Amino acid sequence: MIQSIDPATCTGCGTCTKTCPLDVFRLDTQQEEISPCMAACPAGVDIRRNNYLIQQGRLDEAAENFLNYNPFPGITGRVCFHPCESKCSRAKVDEAVNINAVEHVLGNRVMALPPEEVPRRHIAKVAVVGSGPAGLSCAWYLARMGYPVTVFEAKPFPGGMLRYGIPAYRLPDEVITAHVERLEKLGVTFCCNTLVGKDADISISDLKKRGFKAIMLAPGASAAKKVDIEGVEAEGVHWGLDFLCACRGDEKPEISGDVVVIGGGDVAVDAAITAKRLGASRVYMACLESRDTMPAYPHNQKDAENEGVEFHCGFGPARILTEDGHVSGVELHACTSLKDETGRFNPQFDTSSTLHLAASHIIFAIGQKSELDGFAADVTVERGRIVTQDVTFATSEWGIFAAGDAATGPASVIAAIAGGRECATSIDRMLKGADITGERGRKRPTVPEDRLPGEGIRHEPRHERTILPADPEHPFAESAQPLDMEACFAEALRCMTCGSKSRITYTDDCMTCFNCELNCPSGAIFVHPFKERFARTLDQIEVAKS
Repeated sequence: MIQSIDPATCTGCGTCTKTCPLDVFRLDTQQEEISPCMAACPAGVDIRRNNYLIQQGRLDEAAENFLNYNPFPGITGRVCFHPCESKCSRAKVDEAVNINAVEHVLGNRVMALPPEEVPRRHIAKVAVVGSGPAGLSCAWYLARMGYPVTVFEAKPFPGGMLRYGIPAYRLPDEVITAHVERLEKLGVTFCCNTLVGKDADISISDLKKRGFKAIMLAPGASAAKKVDIEGVEAEGVHWGLDFLCACRGDEKPEISGDVVVIGGGDVAVDAAITAKRLGASRVYMACLESRDTMPAYPHNQKDAENEGVEFHCGFGPARILTEDGHVSGVELHACTSLKDETGRFNPQFDTSSTLHLAASHIIFAIGQKSELDGFAADVTVERGRIVTQDVTFATSEWGIFAAGDAATGPASVIAAIAGGRECATSIDRMLKGADITGERGRKRPTVPEDRLPGEGIRHEPRHERTILPADPEHPFAESAQPLDMEACFAEALRCMTCGSKSRITYTDDCMTCFNCELNCPSGAIFVHPFKERFARTLDQIEVAKS
């Protein structure tokens, strides 16, 4: 029968739990050393445990466990750039686990869970300015702690750039609304159409006068960066975020003919695909960077290619060509370098190498910035960002914290969610009179490279989500479809739960089939060839004693 598992040799790959026909083993995923995928996640999501719970068929528990790290898996399962997959140890065996696709399924599961009922345990009110991912995250965790939270949003509906900056084919309105409704059921109050700041609807000092004991600033980076070149004022010139925001409204811009998108980031990709779905004949993307160094994530670039977008890399705009006050095209010059000798962004061009593209619309998507003039009198603002402390996200003003793009510069949704969570932790500690720093700067070690599973693991195909082609009747219907449950289980089973430890839980059930010992890639399991006979009755126990 099963005798022992060598803890020094066990890599926690879970092969024993997956191959034992009598369910003798369990995995302990709660270890000090974290898996590489967990270390790569900006929010530190316990991916290892999530996948193990799914392997056991405990999807609701996996969904609830997710909420401890990220309250919006229904959103991030659709838009996260999934850096976790780039560090997945499974990639050395065959292909990385499709962690984001599994998250998509768990996210839909979270939205279907019954709403949480959290008792109001505190009287100190907290104000959150901005309802993007950072603000919503902060509100979520504070509400779960029992604080009364009010979120102030300048636009008509909550969601910030989740709702107004990401196309609906990637993130439908109903997904954002579902998460907002869960927040409302937690007791969070939303005040929309309310601009906060100096000379706005309400100021920071007004919030303090209204009794808010802590304030979290998350205004985002919703203003498009602009360039001043010839023809930029012509009809048919659009600015990336403004264009995407308009497309999420009831009055979408009328797009026809050829379109040129200037920029190489993810906003530029979204604008290009959106223009194509609005009816553009051809869509070109022109950016300063080479194709290999484009800032847009590779999977987004691939989406653009699949939509028929054409790339012209290594070119920057020189002037907009016009005819009767309307855009007729763009003149581009070859970019010879992006930075000067000091490393500062300072693109240089070869004016003799030009490219002319005919177009009826030009969309500039060359970056975005935060509008922080309304907060400069209350907190320190430098280089277009709110200055915050590391780890705690505290600003220069006691009781005010900040996270998201306004504090870090334009970043990912998952990074903003993590920042909002840390703000909530800091606010909770401050209001309780505790040290807001504590040991929060400590990072758990990652499983060493030489102790990661891989060798001897059986190959299993990766499961991909179905991507629906654009429907002419409904061009902004969601494209990526979630995995079915069979594929979700299969993908979770591909996870090697790196750094976990296997334990023998039901010894008496072992039938000495040797499956575990024969299949263990690390040779950590020892099975004795004979099963000991245990006394099953009181009479047998007495005989055994004699």
